[in-house]
Amino acid sequence: MSGVWRSAWMALGRKRLRTLLTISSIAIGTAMVVLVICIGGVGTQAIHNELESMGIDGLSVSSADGLTVSALASIRCLSAVRQAMPLSLQFAAAAVGNVEYSVVGCGIDSGADQVISLQLLHGRMLSSQDVAAQTSVCVVDEALAKEAFGRTNVVGQNLTLYYEDGTLETTVVGVSATGSSLLQNVTSLIPYMVYVPYTTQQSVTGVYSFDQIAVRLREGQEATAAEAAILRALERTGEEYGDLNTEDLATQRARLDSMANILSLILTAIGGVSLLVSGFGILTVMLSSVNERTREIGIKKAIGATRVRIMAEFLAGAFLMSFCGALVGFLVGCGVIGVGCMLFGLSPVFPIIRLLAVFALTLVLGTAFGAYPAYQAASLRPVEALRYEG
Repeated sequence: MSGVWRSAWMALGRKRLRTLLTISSIAIGTAMVVLVICIGGVGTQAIHNELESMGIDGLSVSSADGLTVSALASIRCLSAVRQAMPLSLQFAAAAVGNVEYSVVGCGIDSGADQVISLQLLHGRMLSSQDVAAQTSVCVVDEALAKEAFGRTNVVGQNLTLYYEDGTLETTVVGVSATGSSLLQNVTSLIPYMVYVPYTTQQSVTGVYSFDQIAVRLREGQEATAAEAAILRALERTGEEYGDLNTEDLATQRARLDSMANILSLILTAIGGVSLLVSGFGILTVMLSSVNERTREIGIKKAIGATRVRIMAEFLAGAFLMSFCGALVGFLVGCGVIGVGCMLFGLSPVFPIIRLLAVFALTLVLGTAFGAYPAYQAASLRPVEALRYEG
């Protein structure tokens, strides 16, 4: 059996450049699929880490008709609720000098960093005194600070908010990390965020209902049971809220997981096309090899080589090229992911089972594409092969 592998290796070595190019095409195809799989794993893990950092005990309560202060008080009285905070969202334009930026003005209460997980970079968060006194202060996200002022620490700067129904002159008291808010990570894509006391925003816009109430549950509380308790509490207020909707982070994570998996499958399928192209490369190389080695095959058959032996040599050659290409592609793909994650400060993710499946698939495809040339070589008649002059 060792003679089969040795003969296959020697045959590949006769055309080293051609063999190297074929192995390179296999390596590129394998590396592409490995990169897609690992990038999908890193992205999914990053989403999980972000949601876990916010706490999976978060709920969002909303109504098409808006929620009132009475609804907020009813939710805060529930034993399962640790904190509840109103959210009032209004599209606005933030003006710095003569330049305006589209923003979402988010009216919030104190303690927002504990409920919607704002990560403060500079300054301070809104206080209960700001809310009670309807102070004209705000917290902006880092992206807006960089775009409008060219730096992140803009505490003390003035910012004018133009709502549809009023104007608010504010002073920046804090800067939050972009994407650290639950609103920016879980809800749909939105522009820059500016956080102001909800009482201040209500006085300017004249809208006194809340779009959402963000709820953080006590440790050990089941989200499903808490949702039911919240709905019952709101029904007991006797007010009409229209269609109430509650959603927890676990549901959002499942939705994001599903989207990430679908995207990963699509990209993997695209990467798989490159493996098929590599397979056709093996087919072309092996057919050329059959043509070049016709007299050699005739001599081997004349001195007693069997069809099985000839076929085994060609299949071994296809397998060796596939193995070398898959190994190089595997190592390159994993290496690129490792270096990329290190540069961006992410934790690399290597789904071992899926990667091994890709490795095995590459070997199977490569060997399968070598089957026809192997059959063609084994089918040559010794007399005709010996007379071949090509």
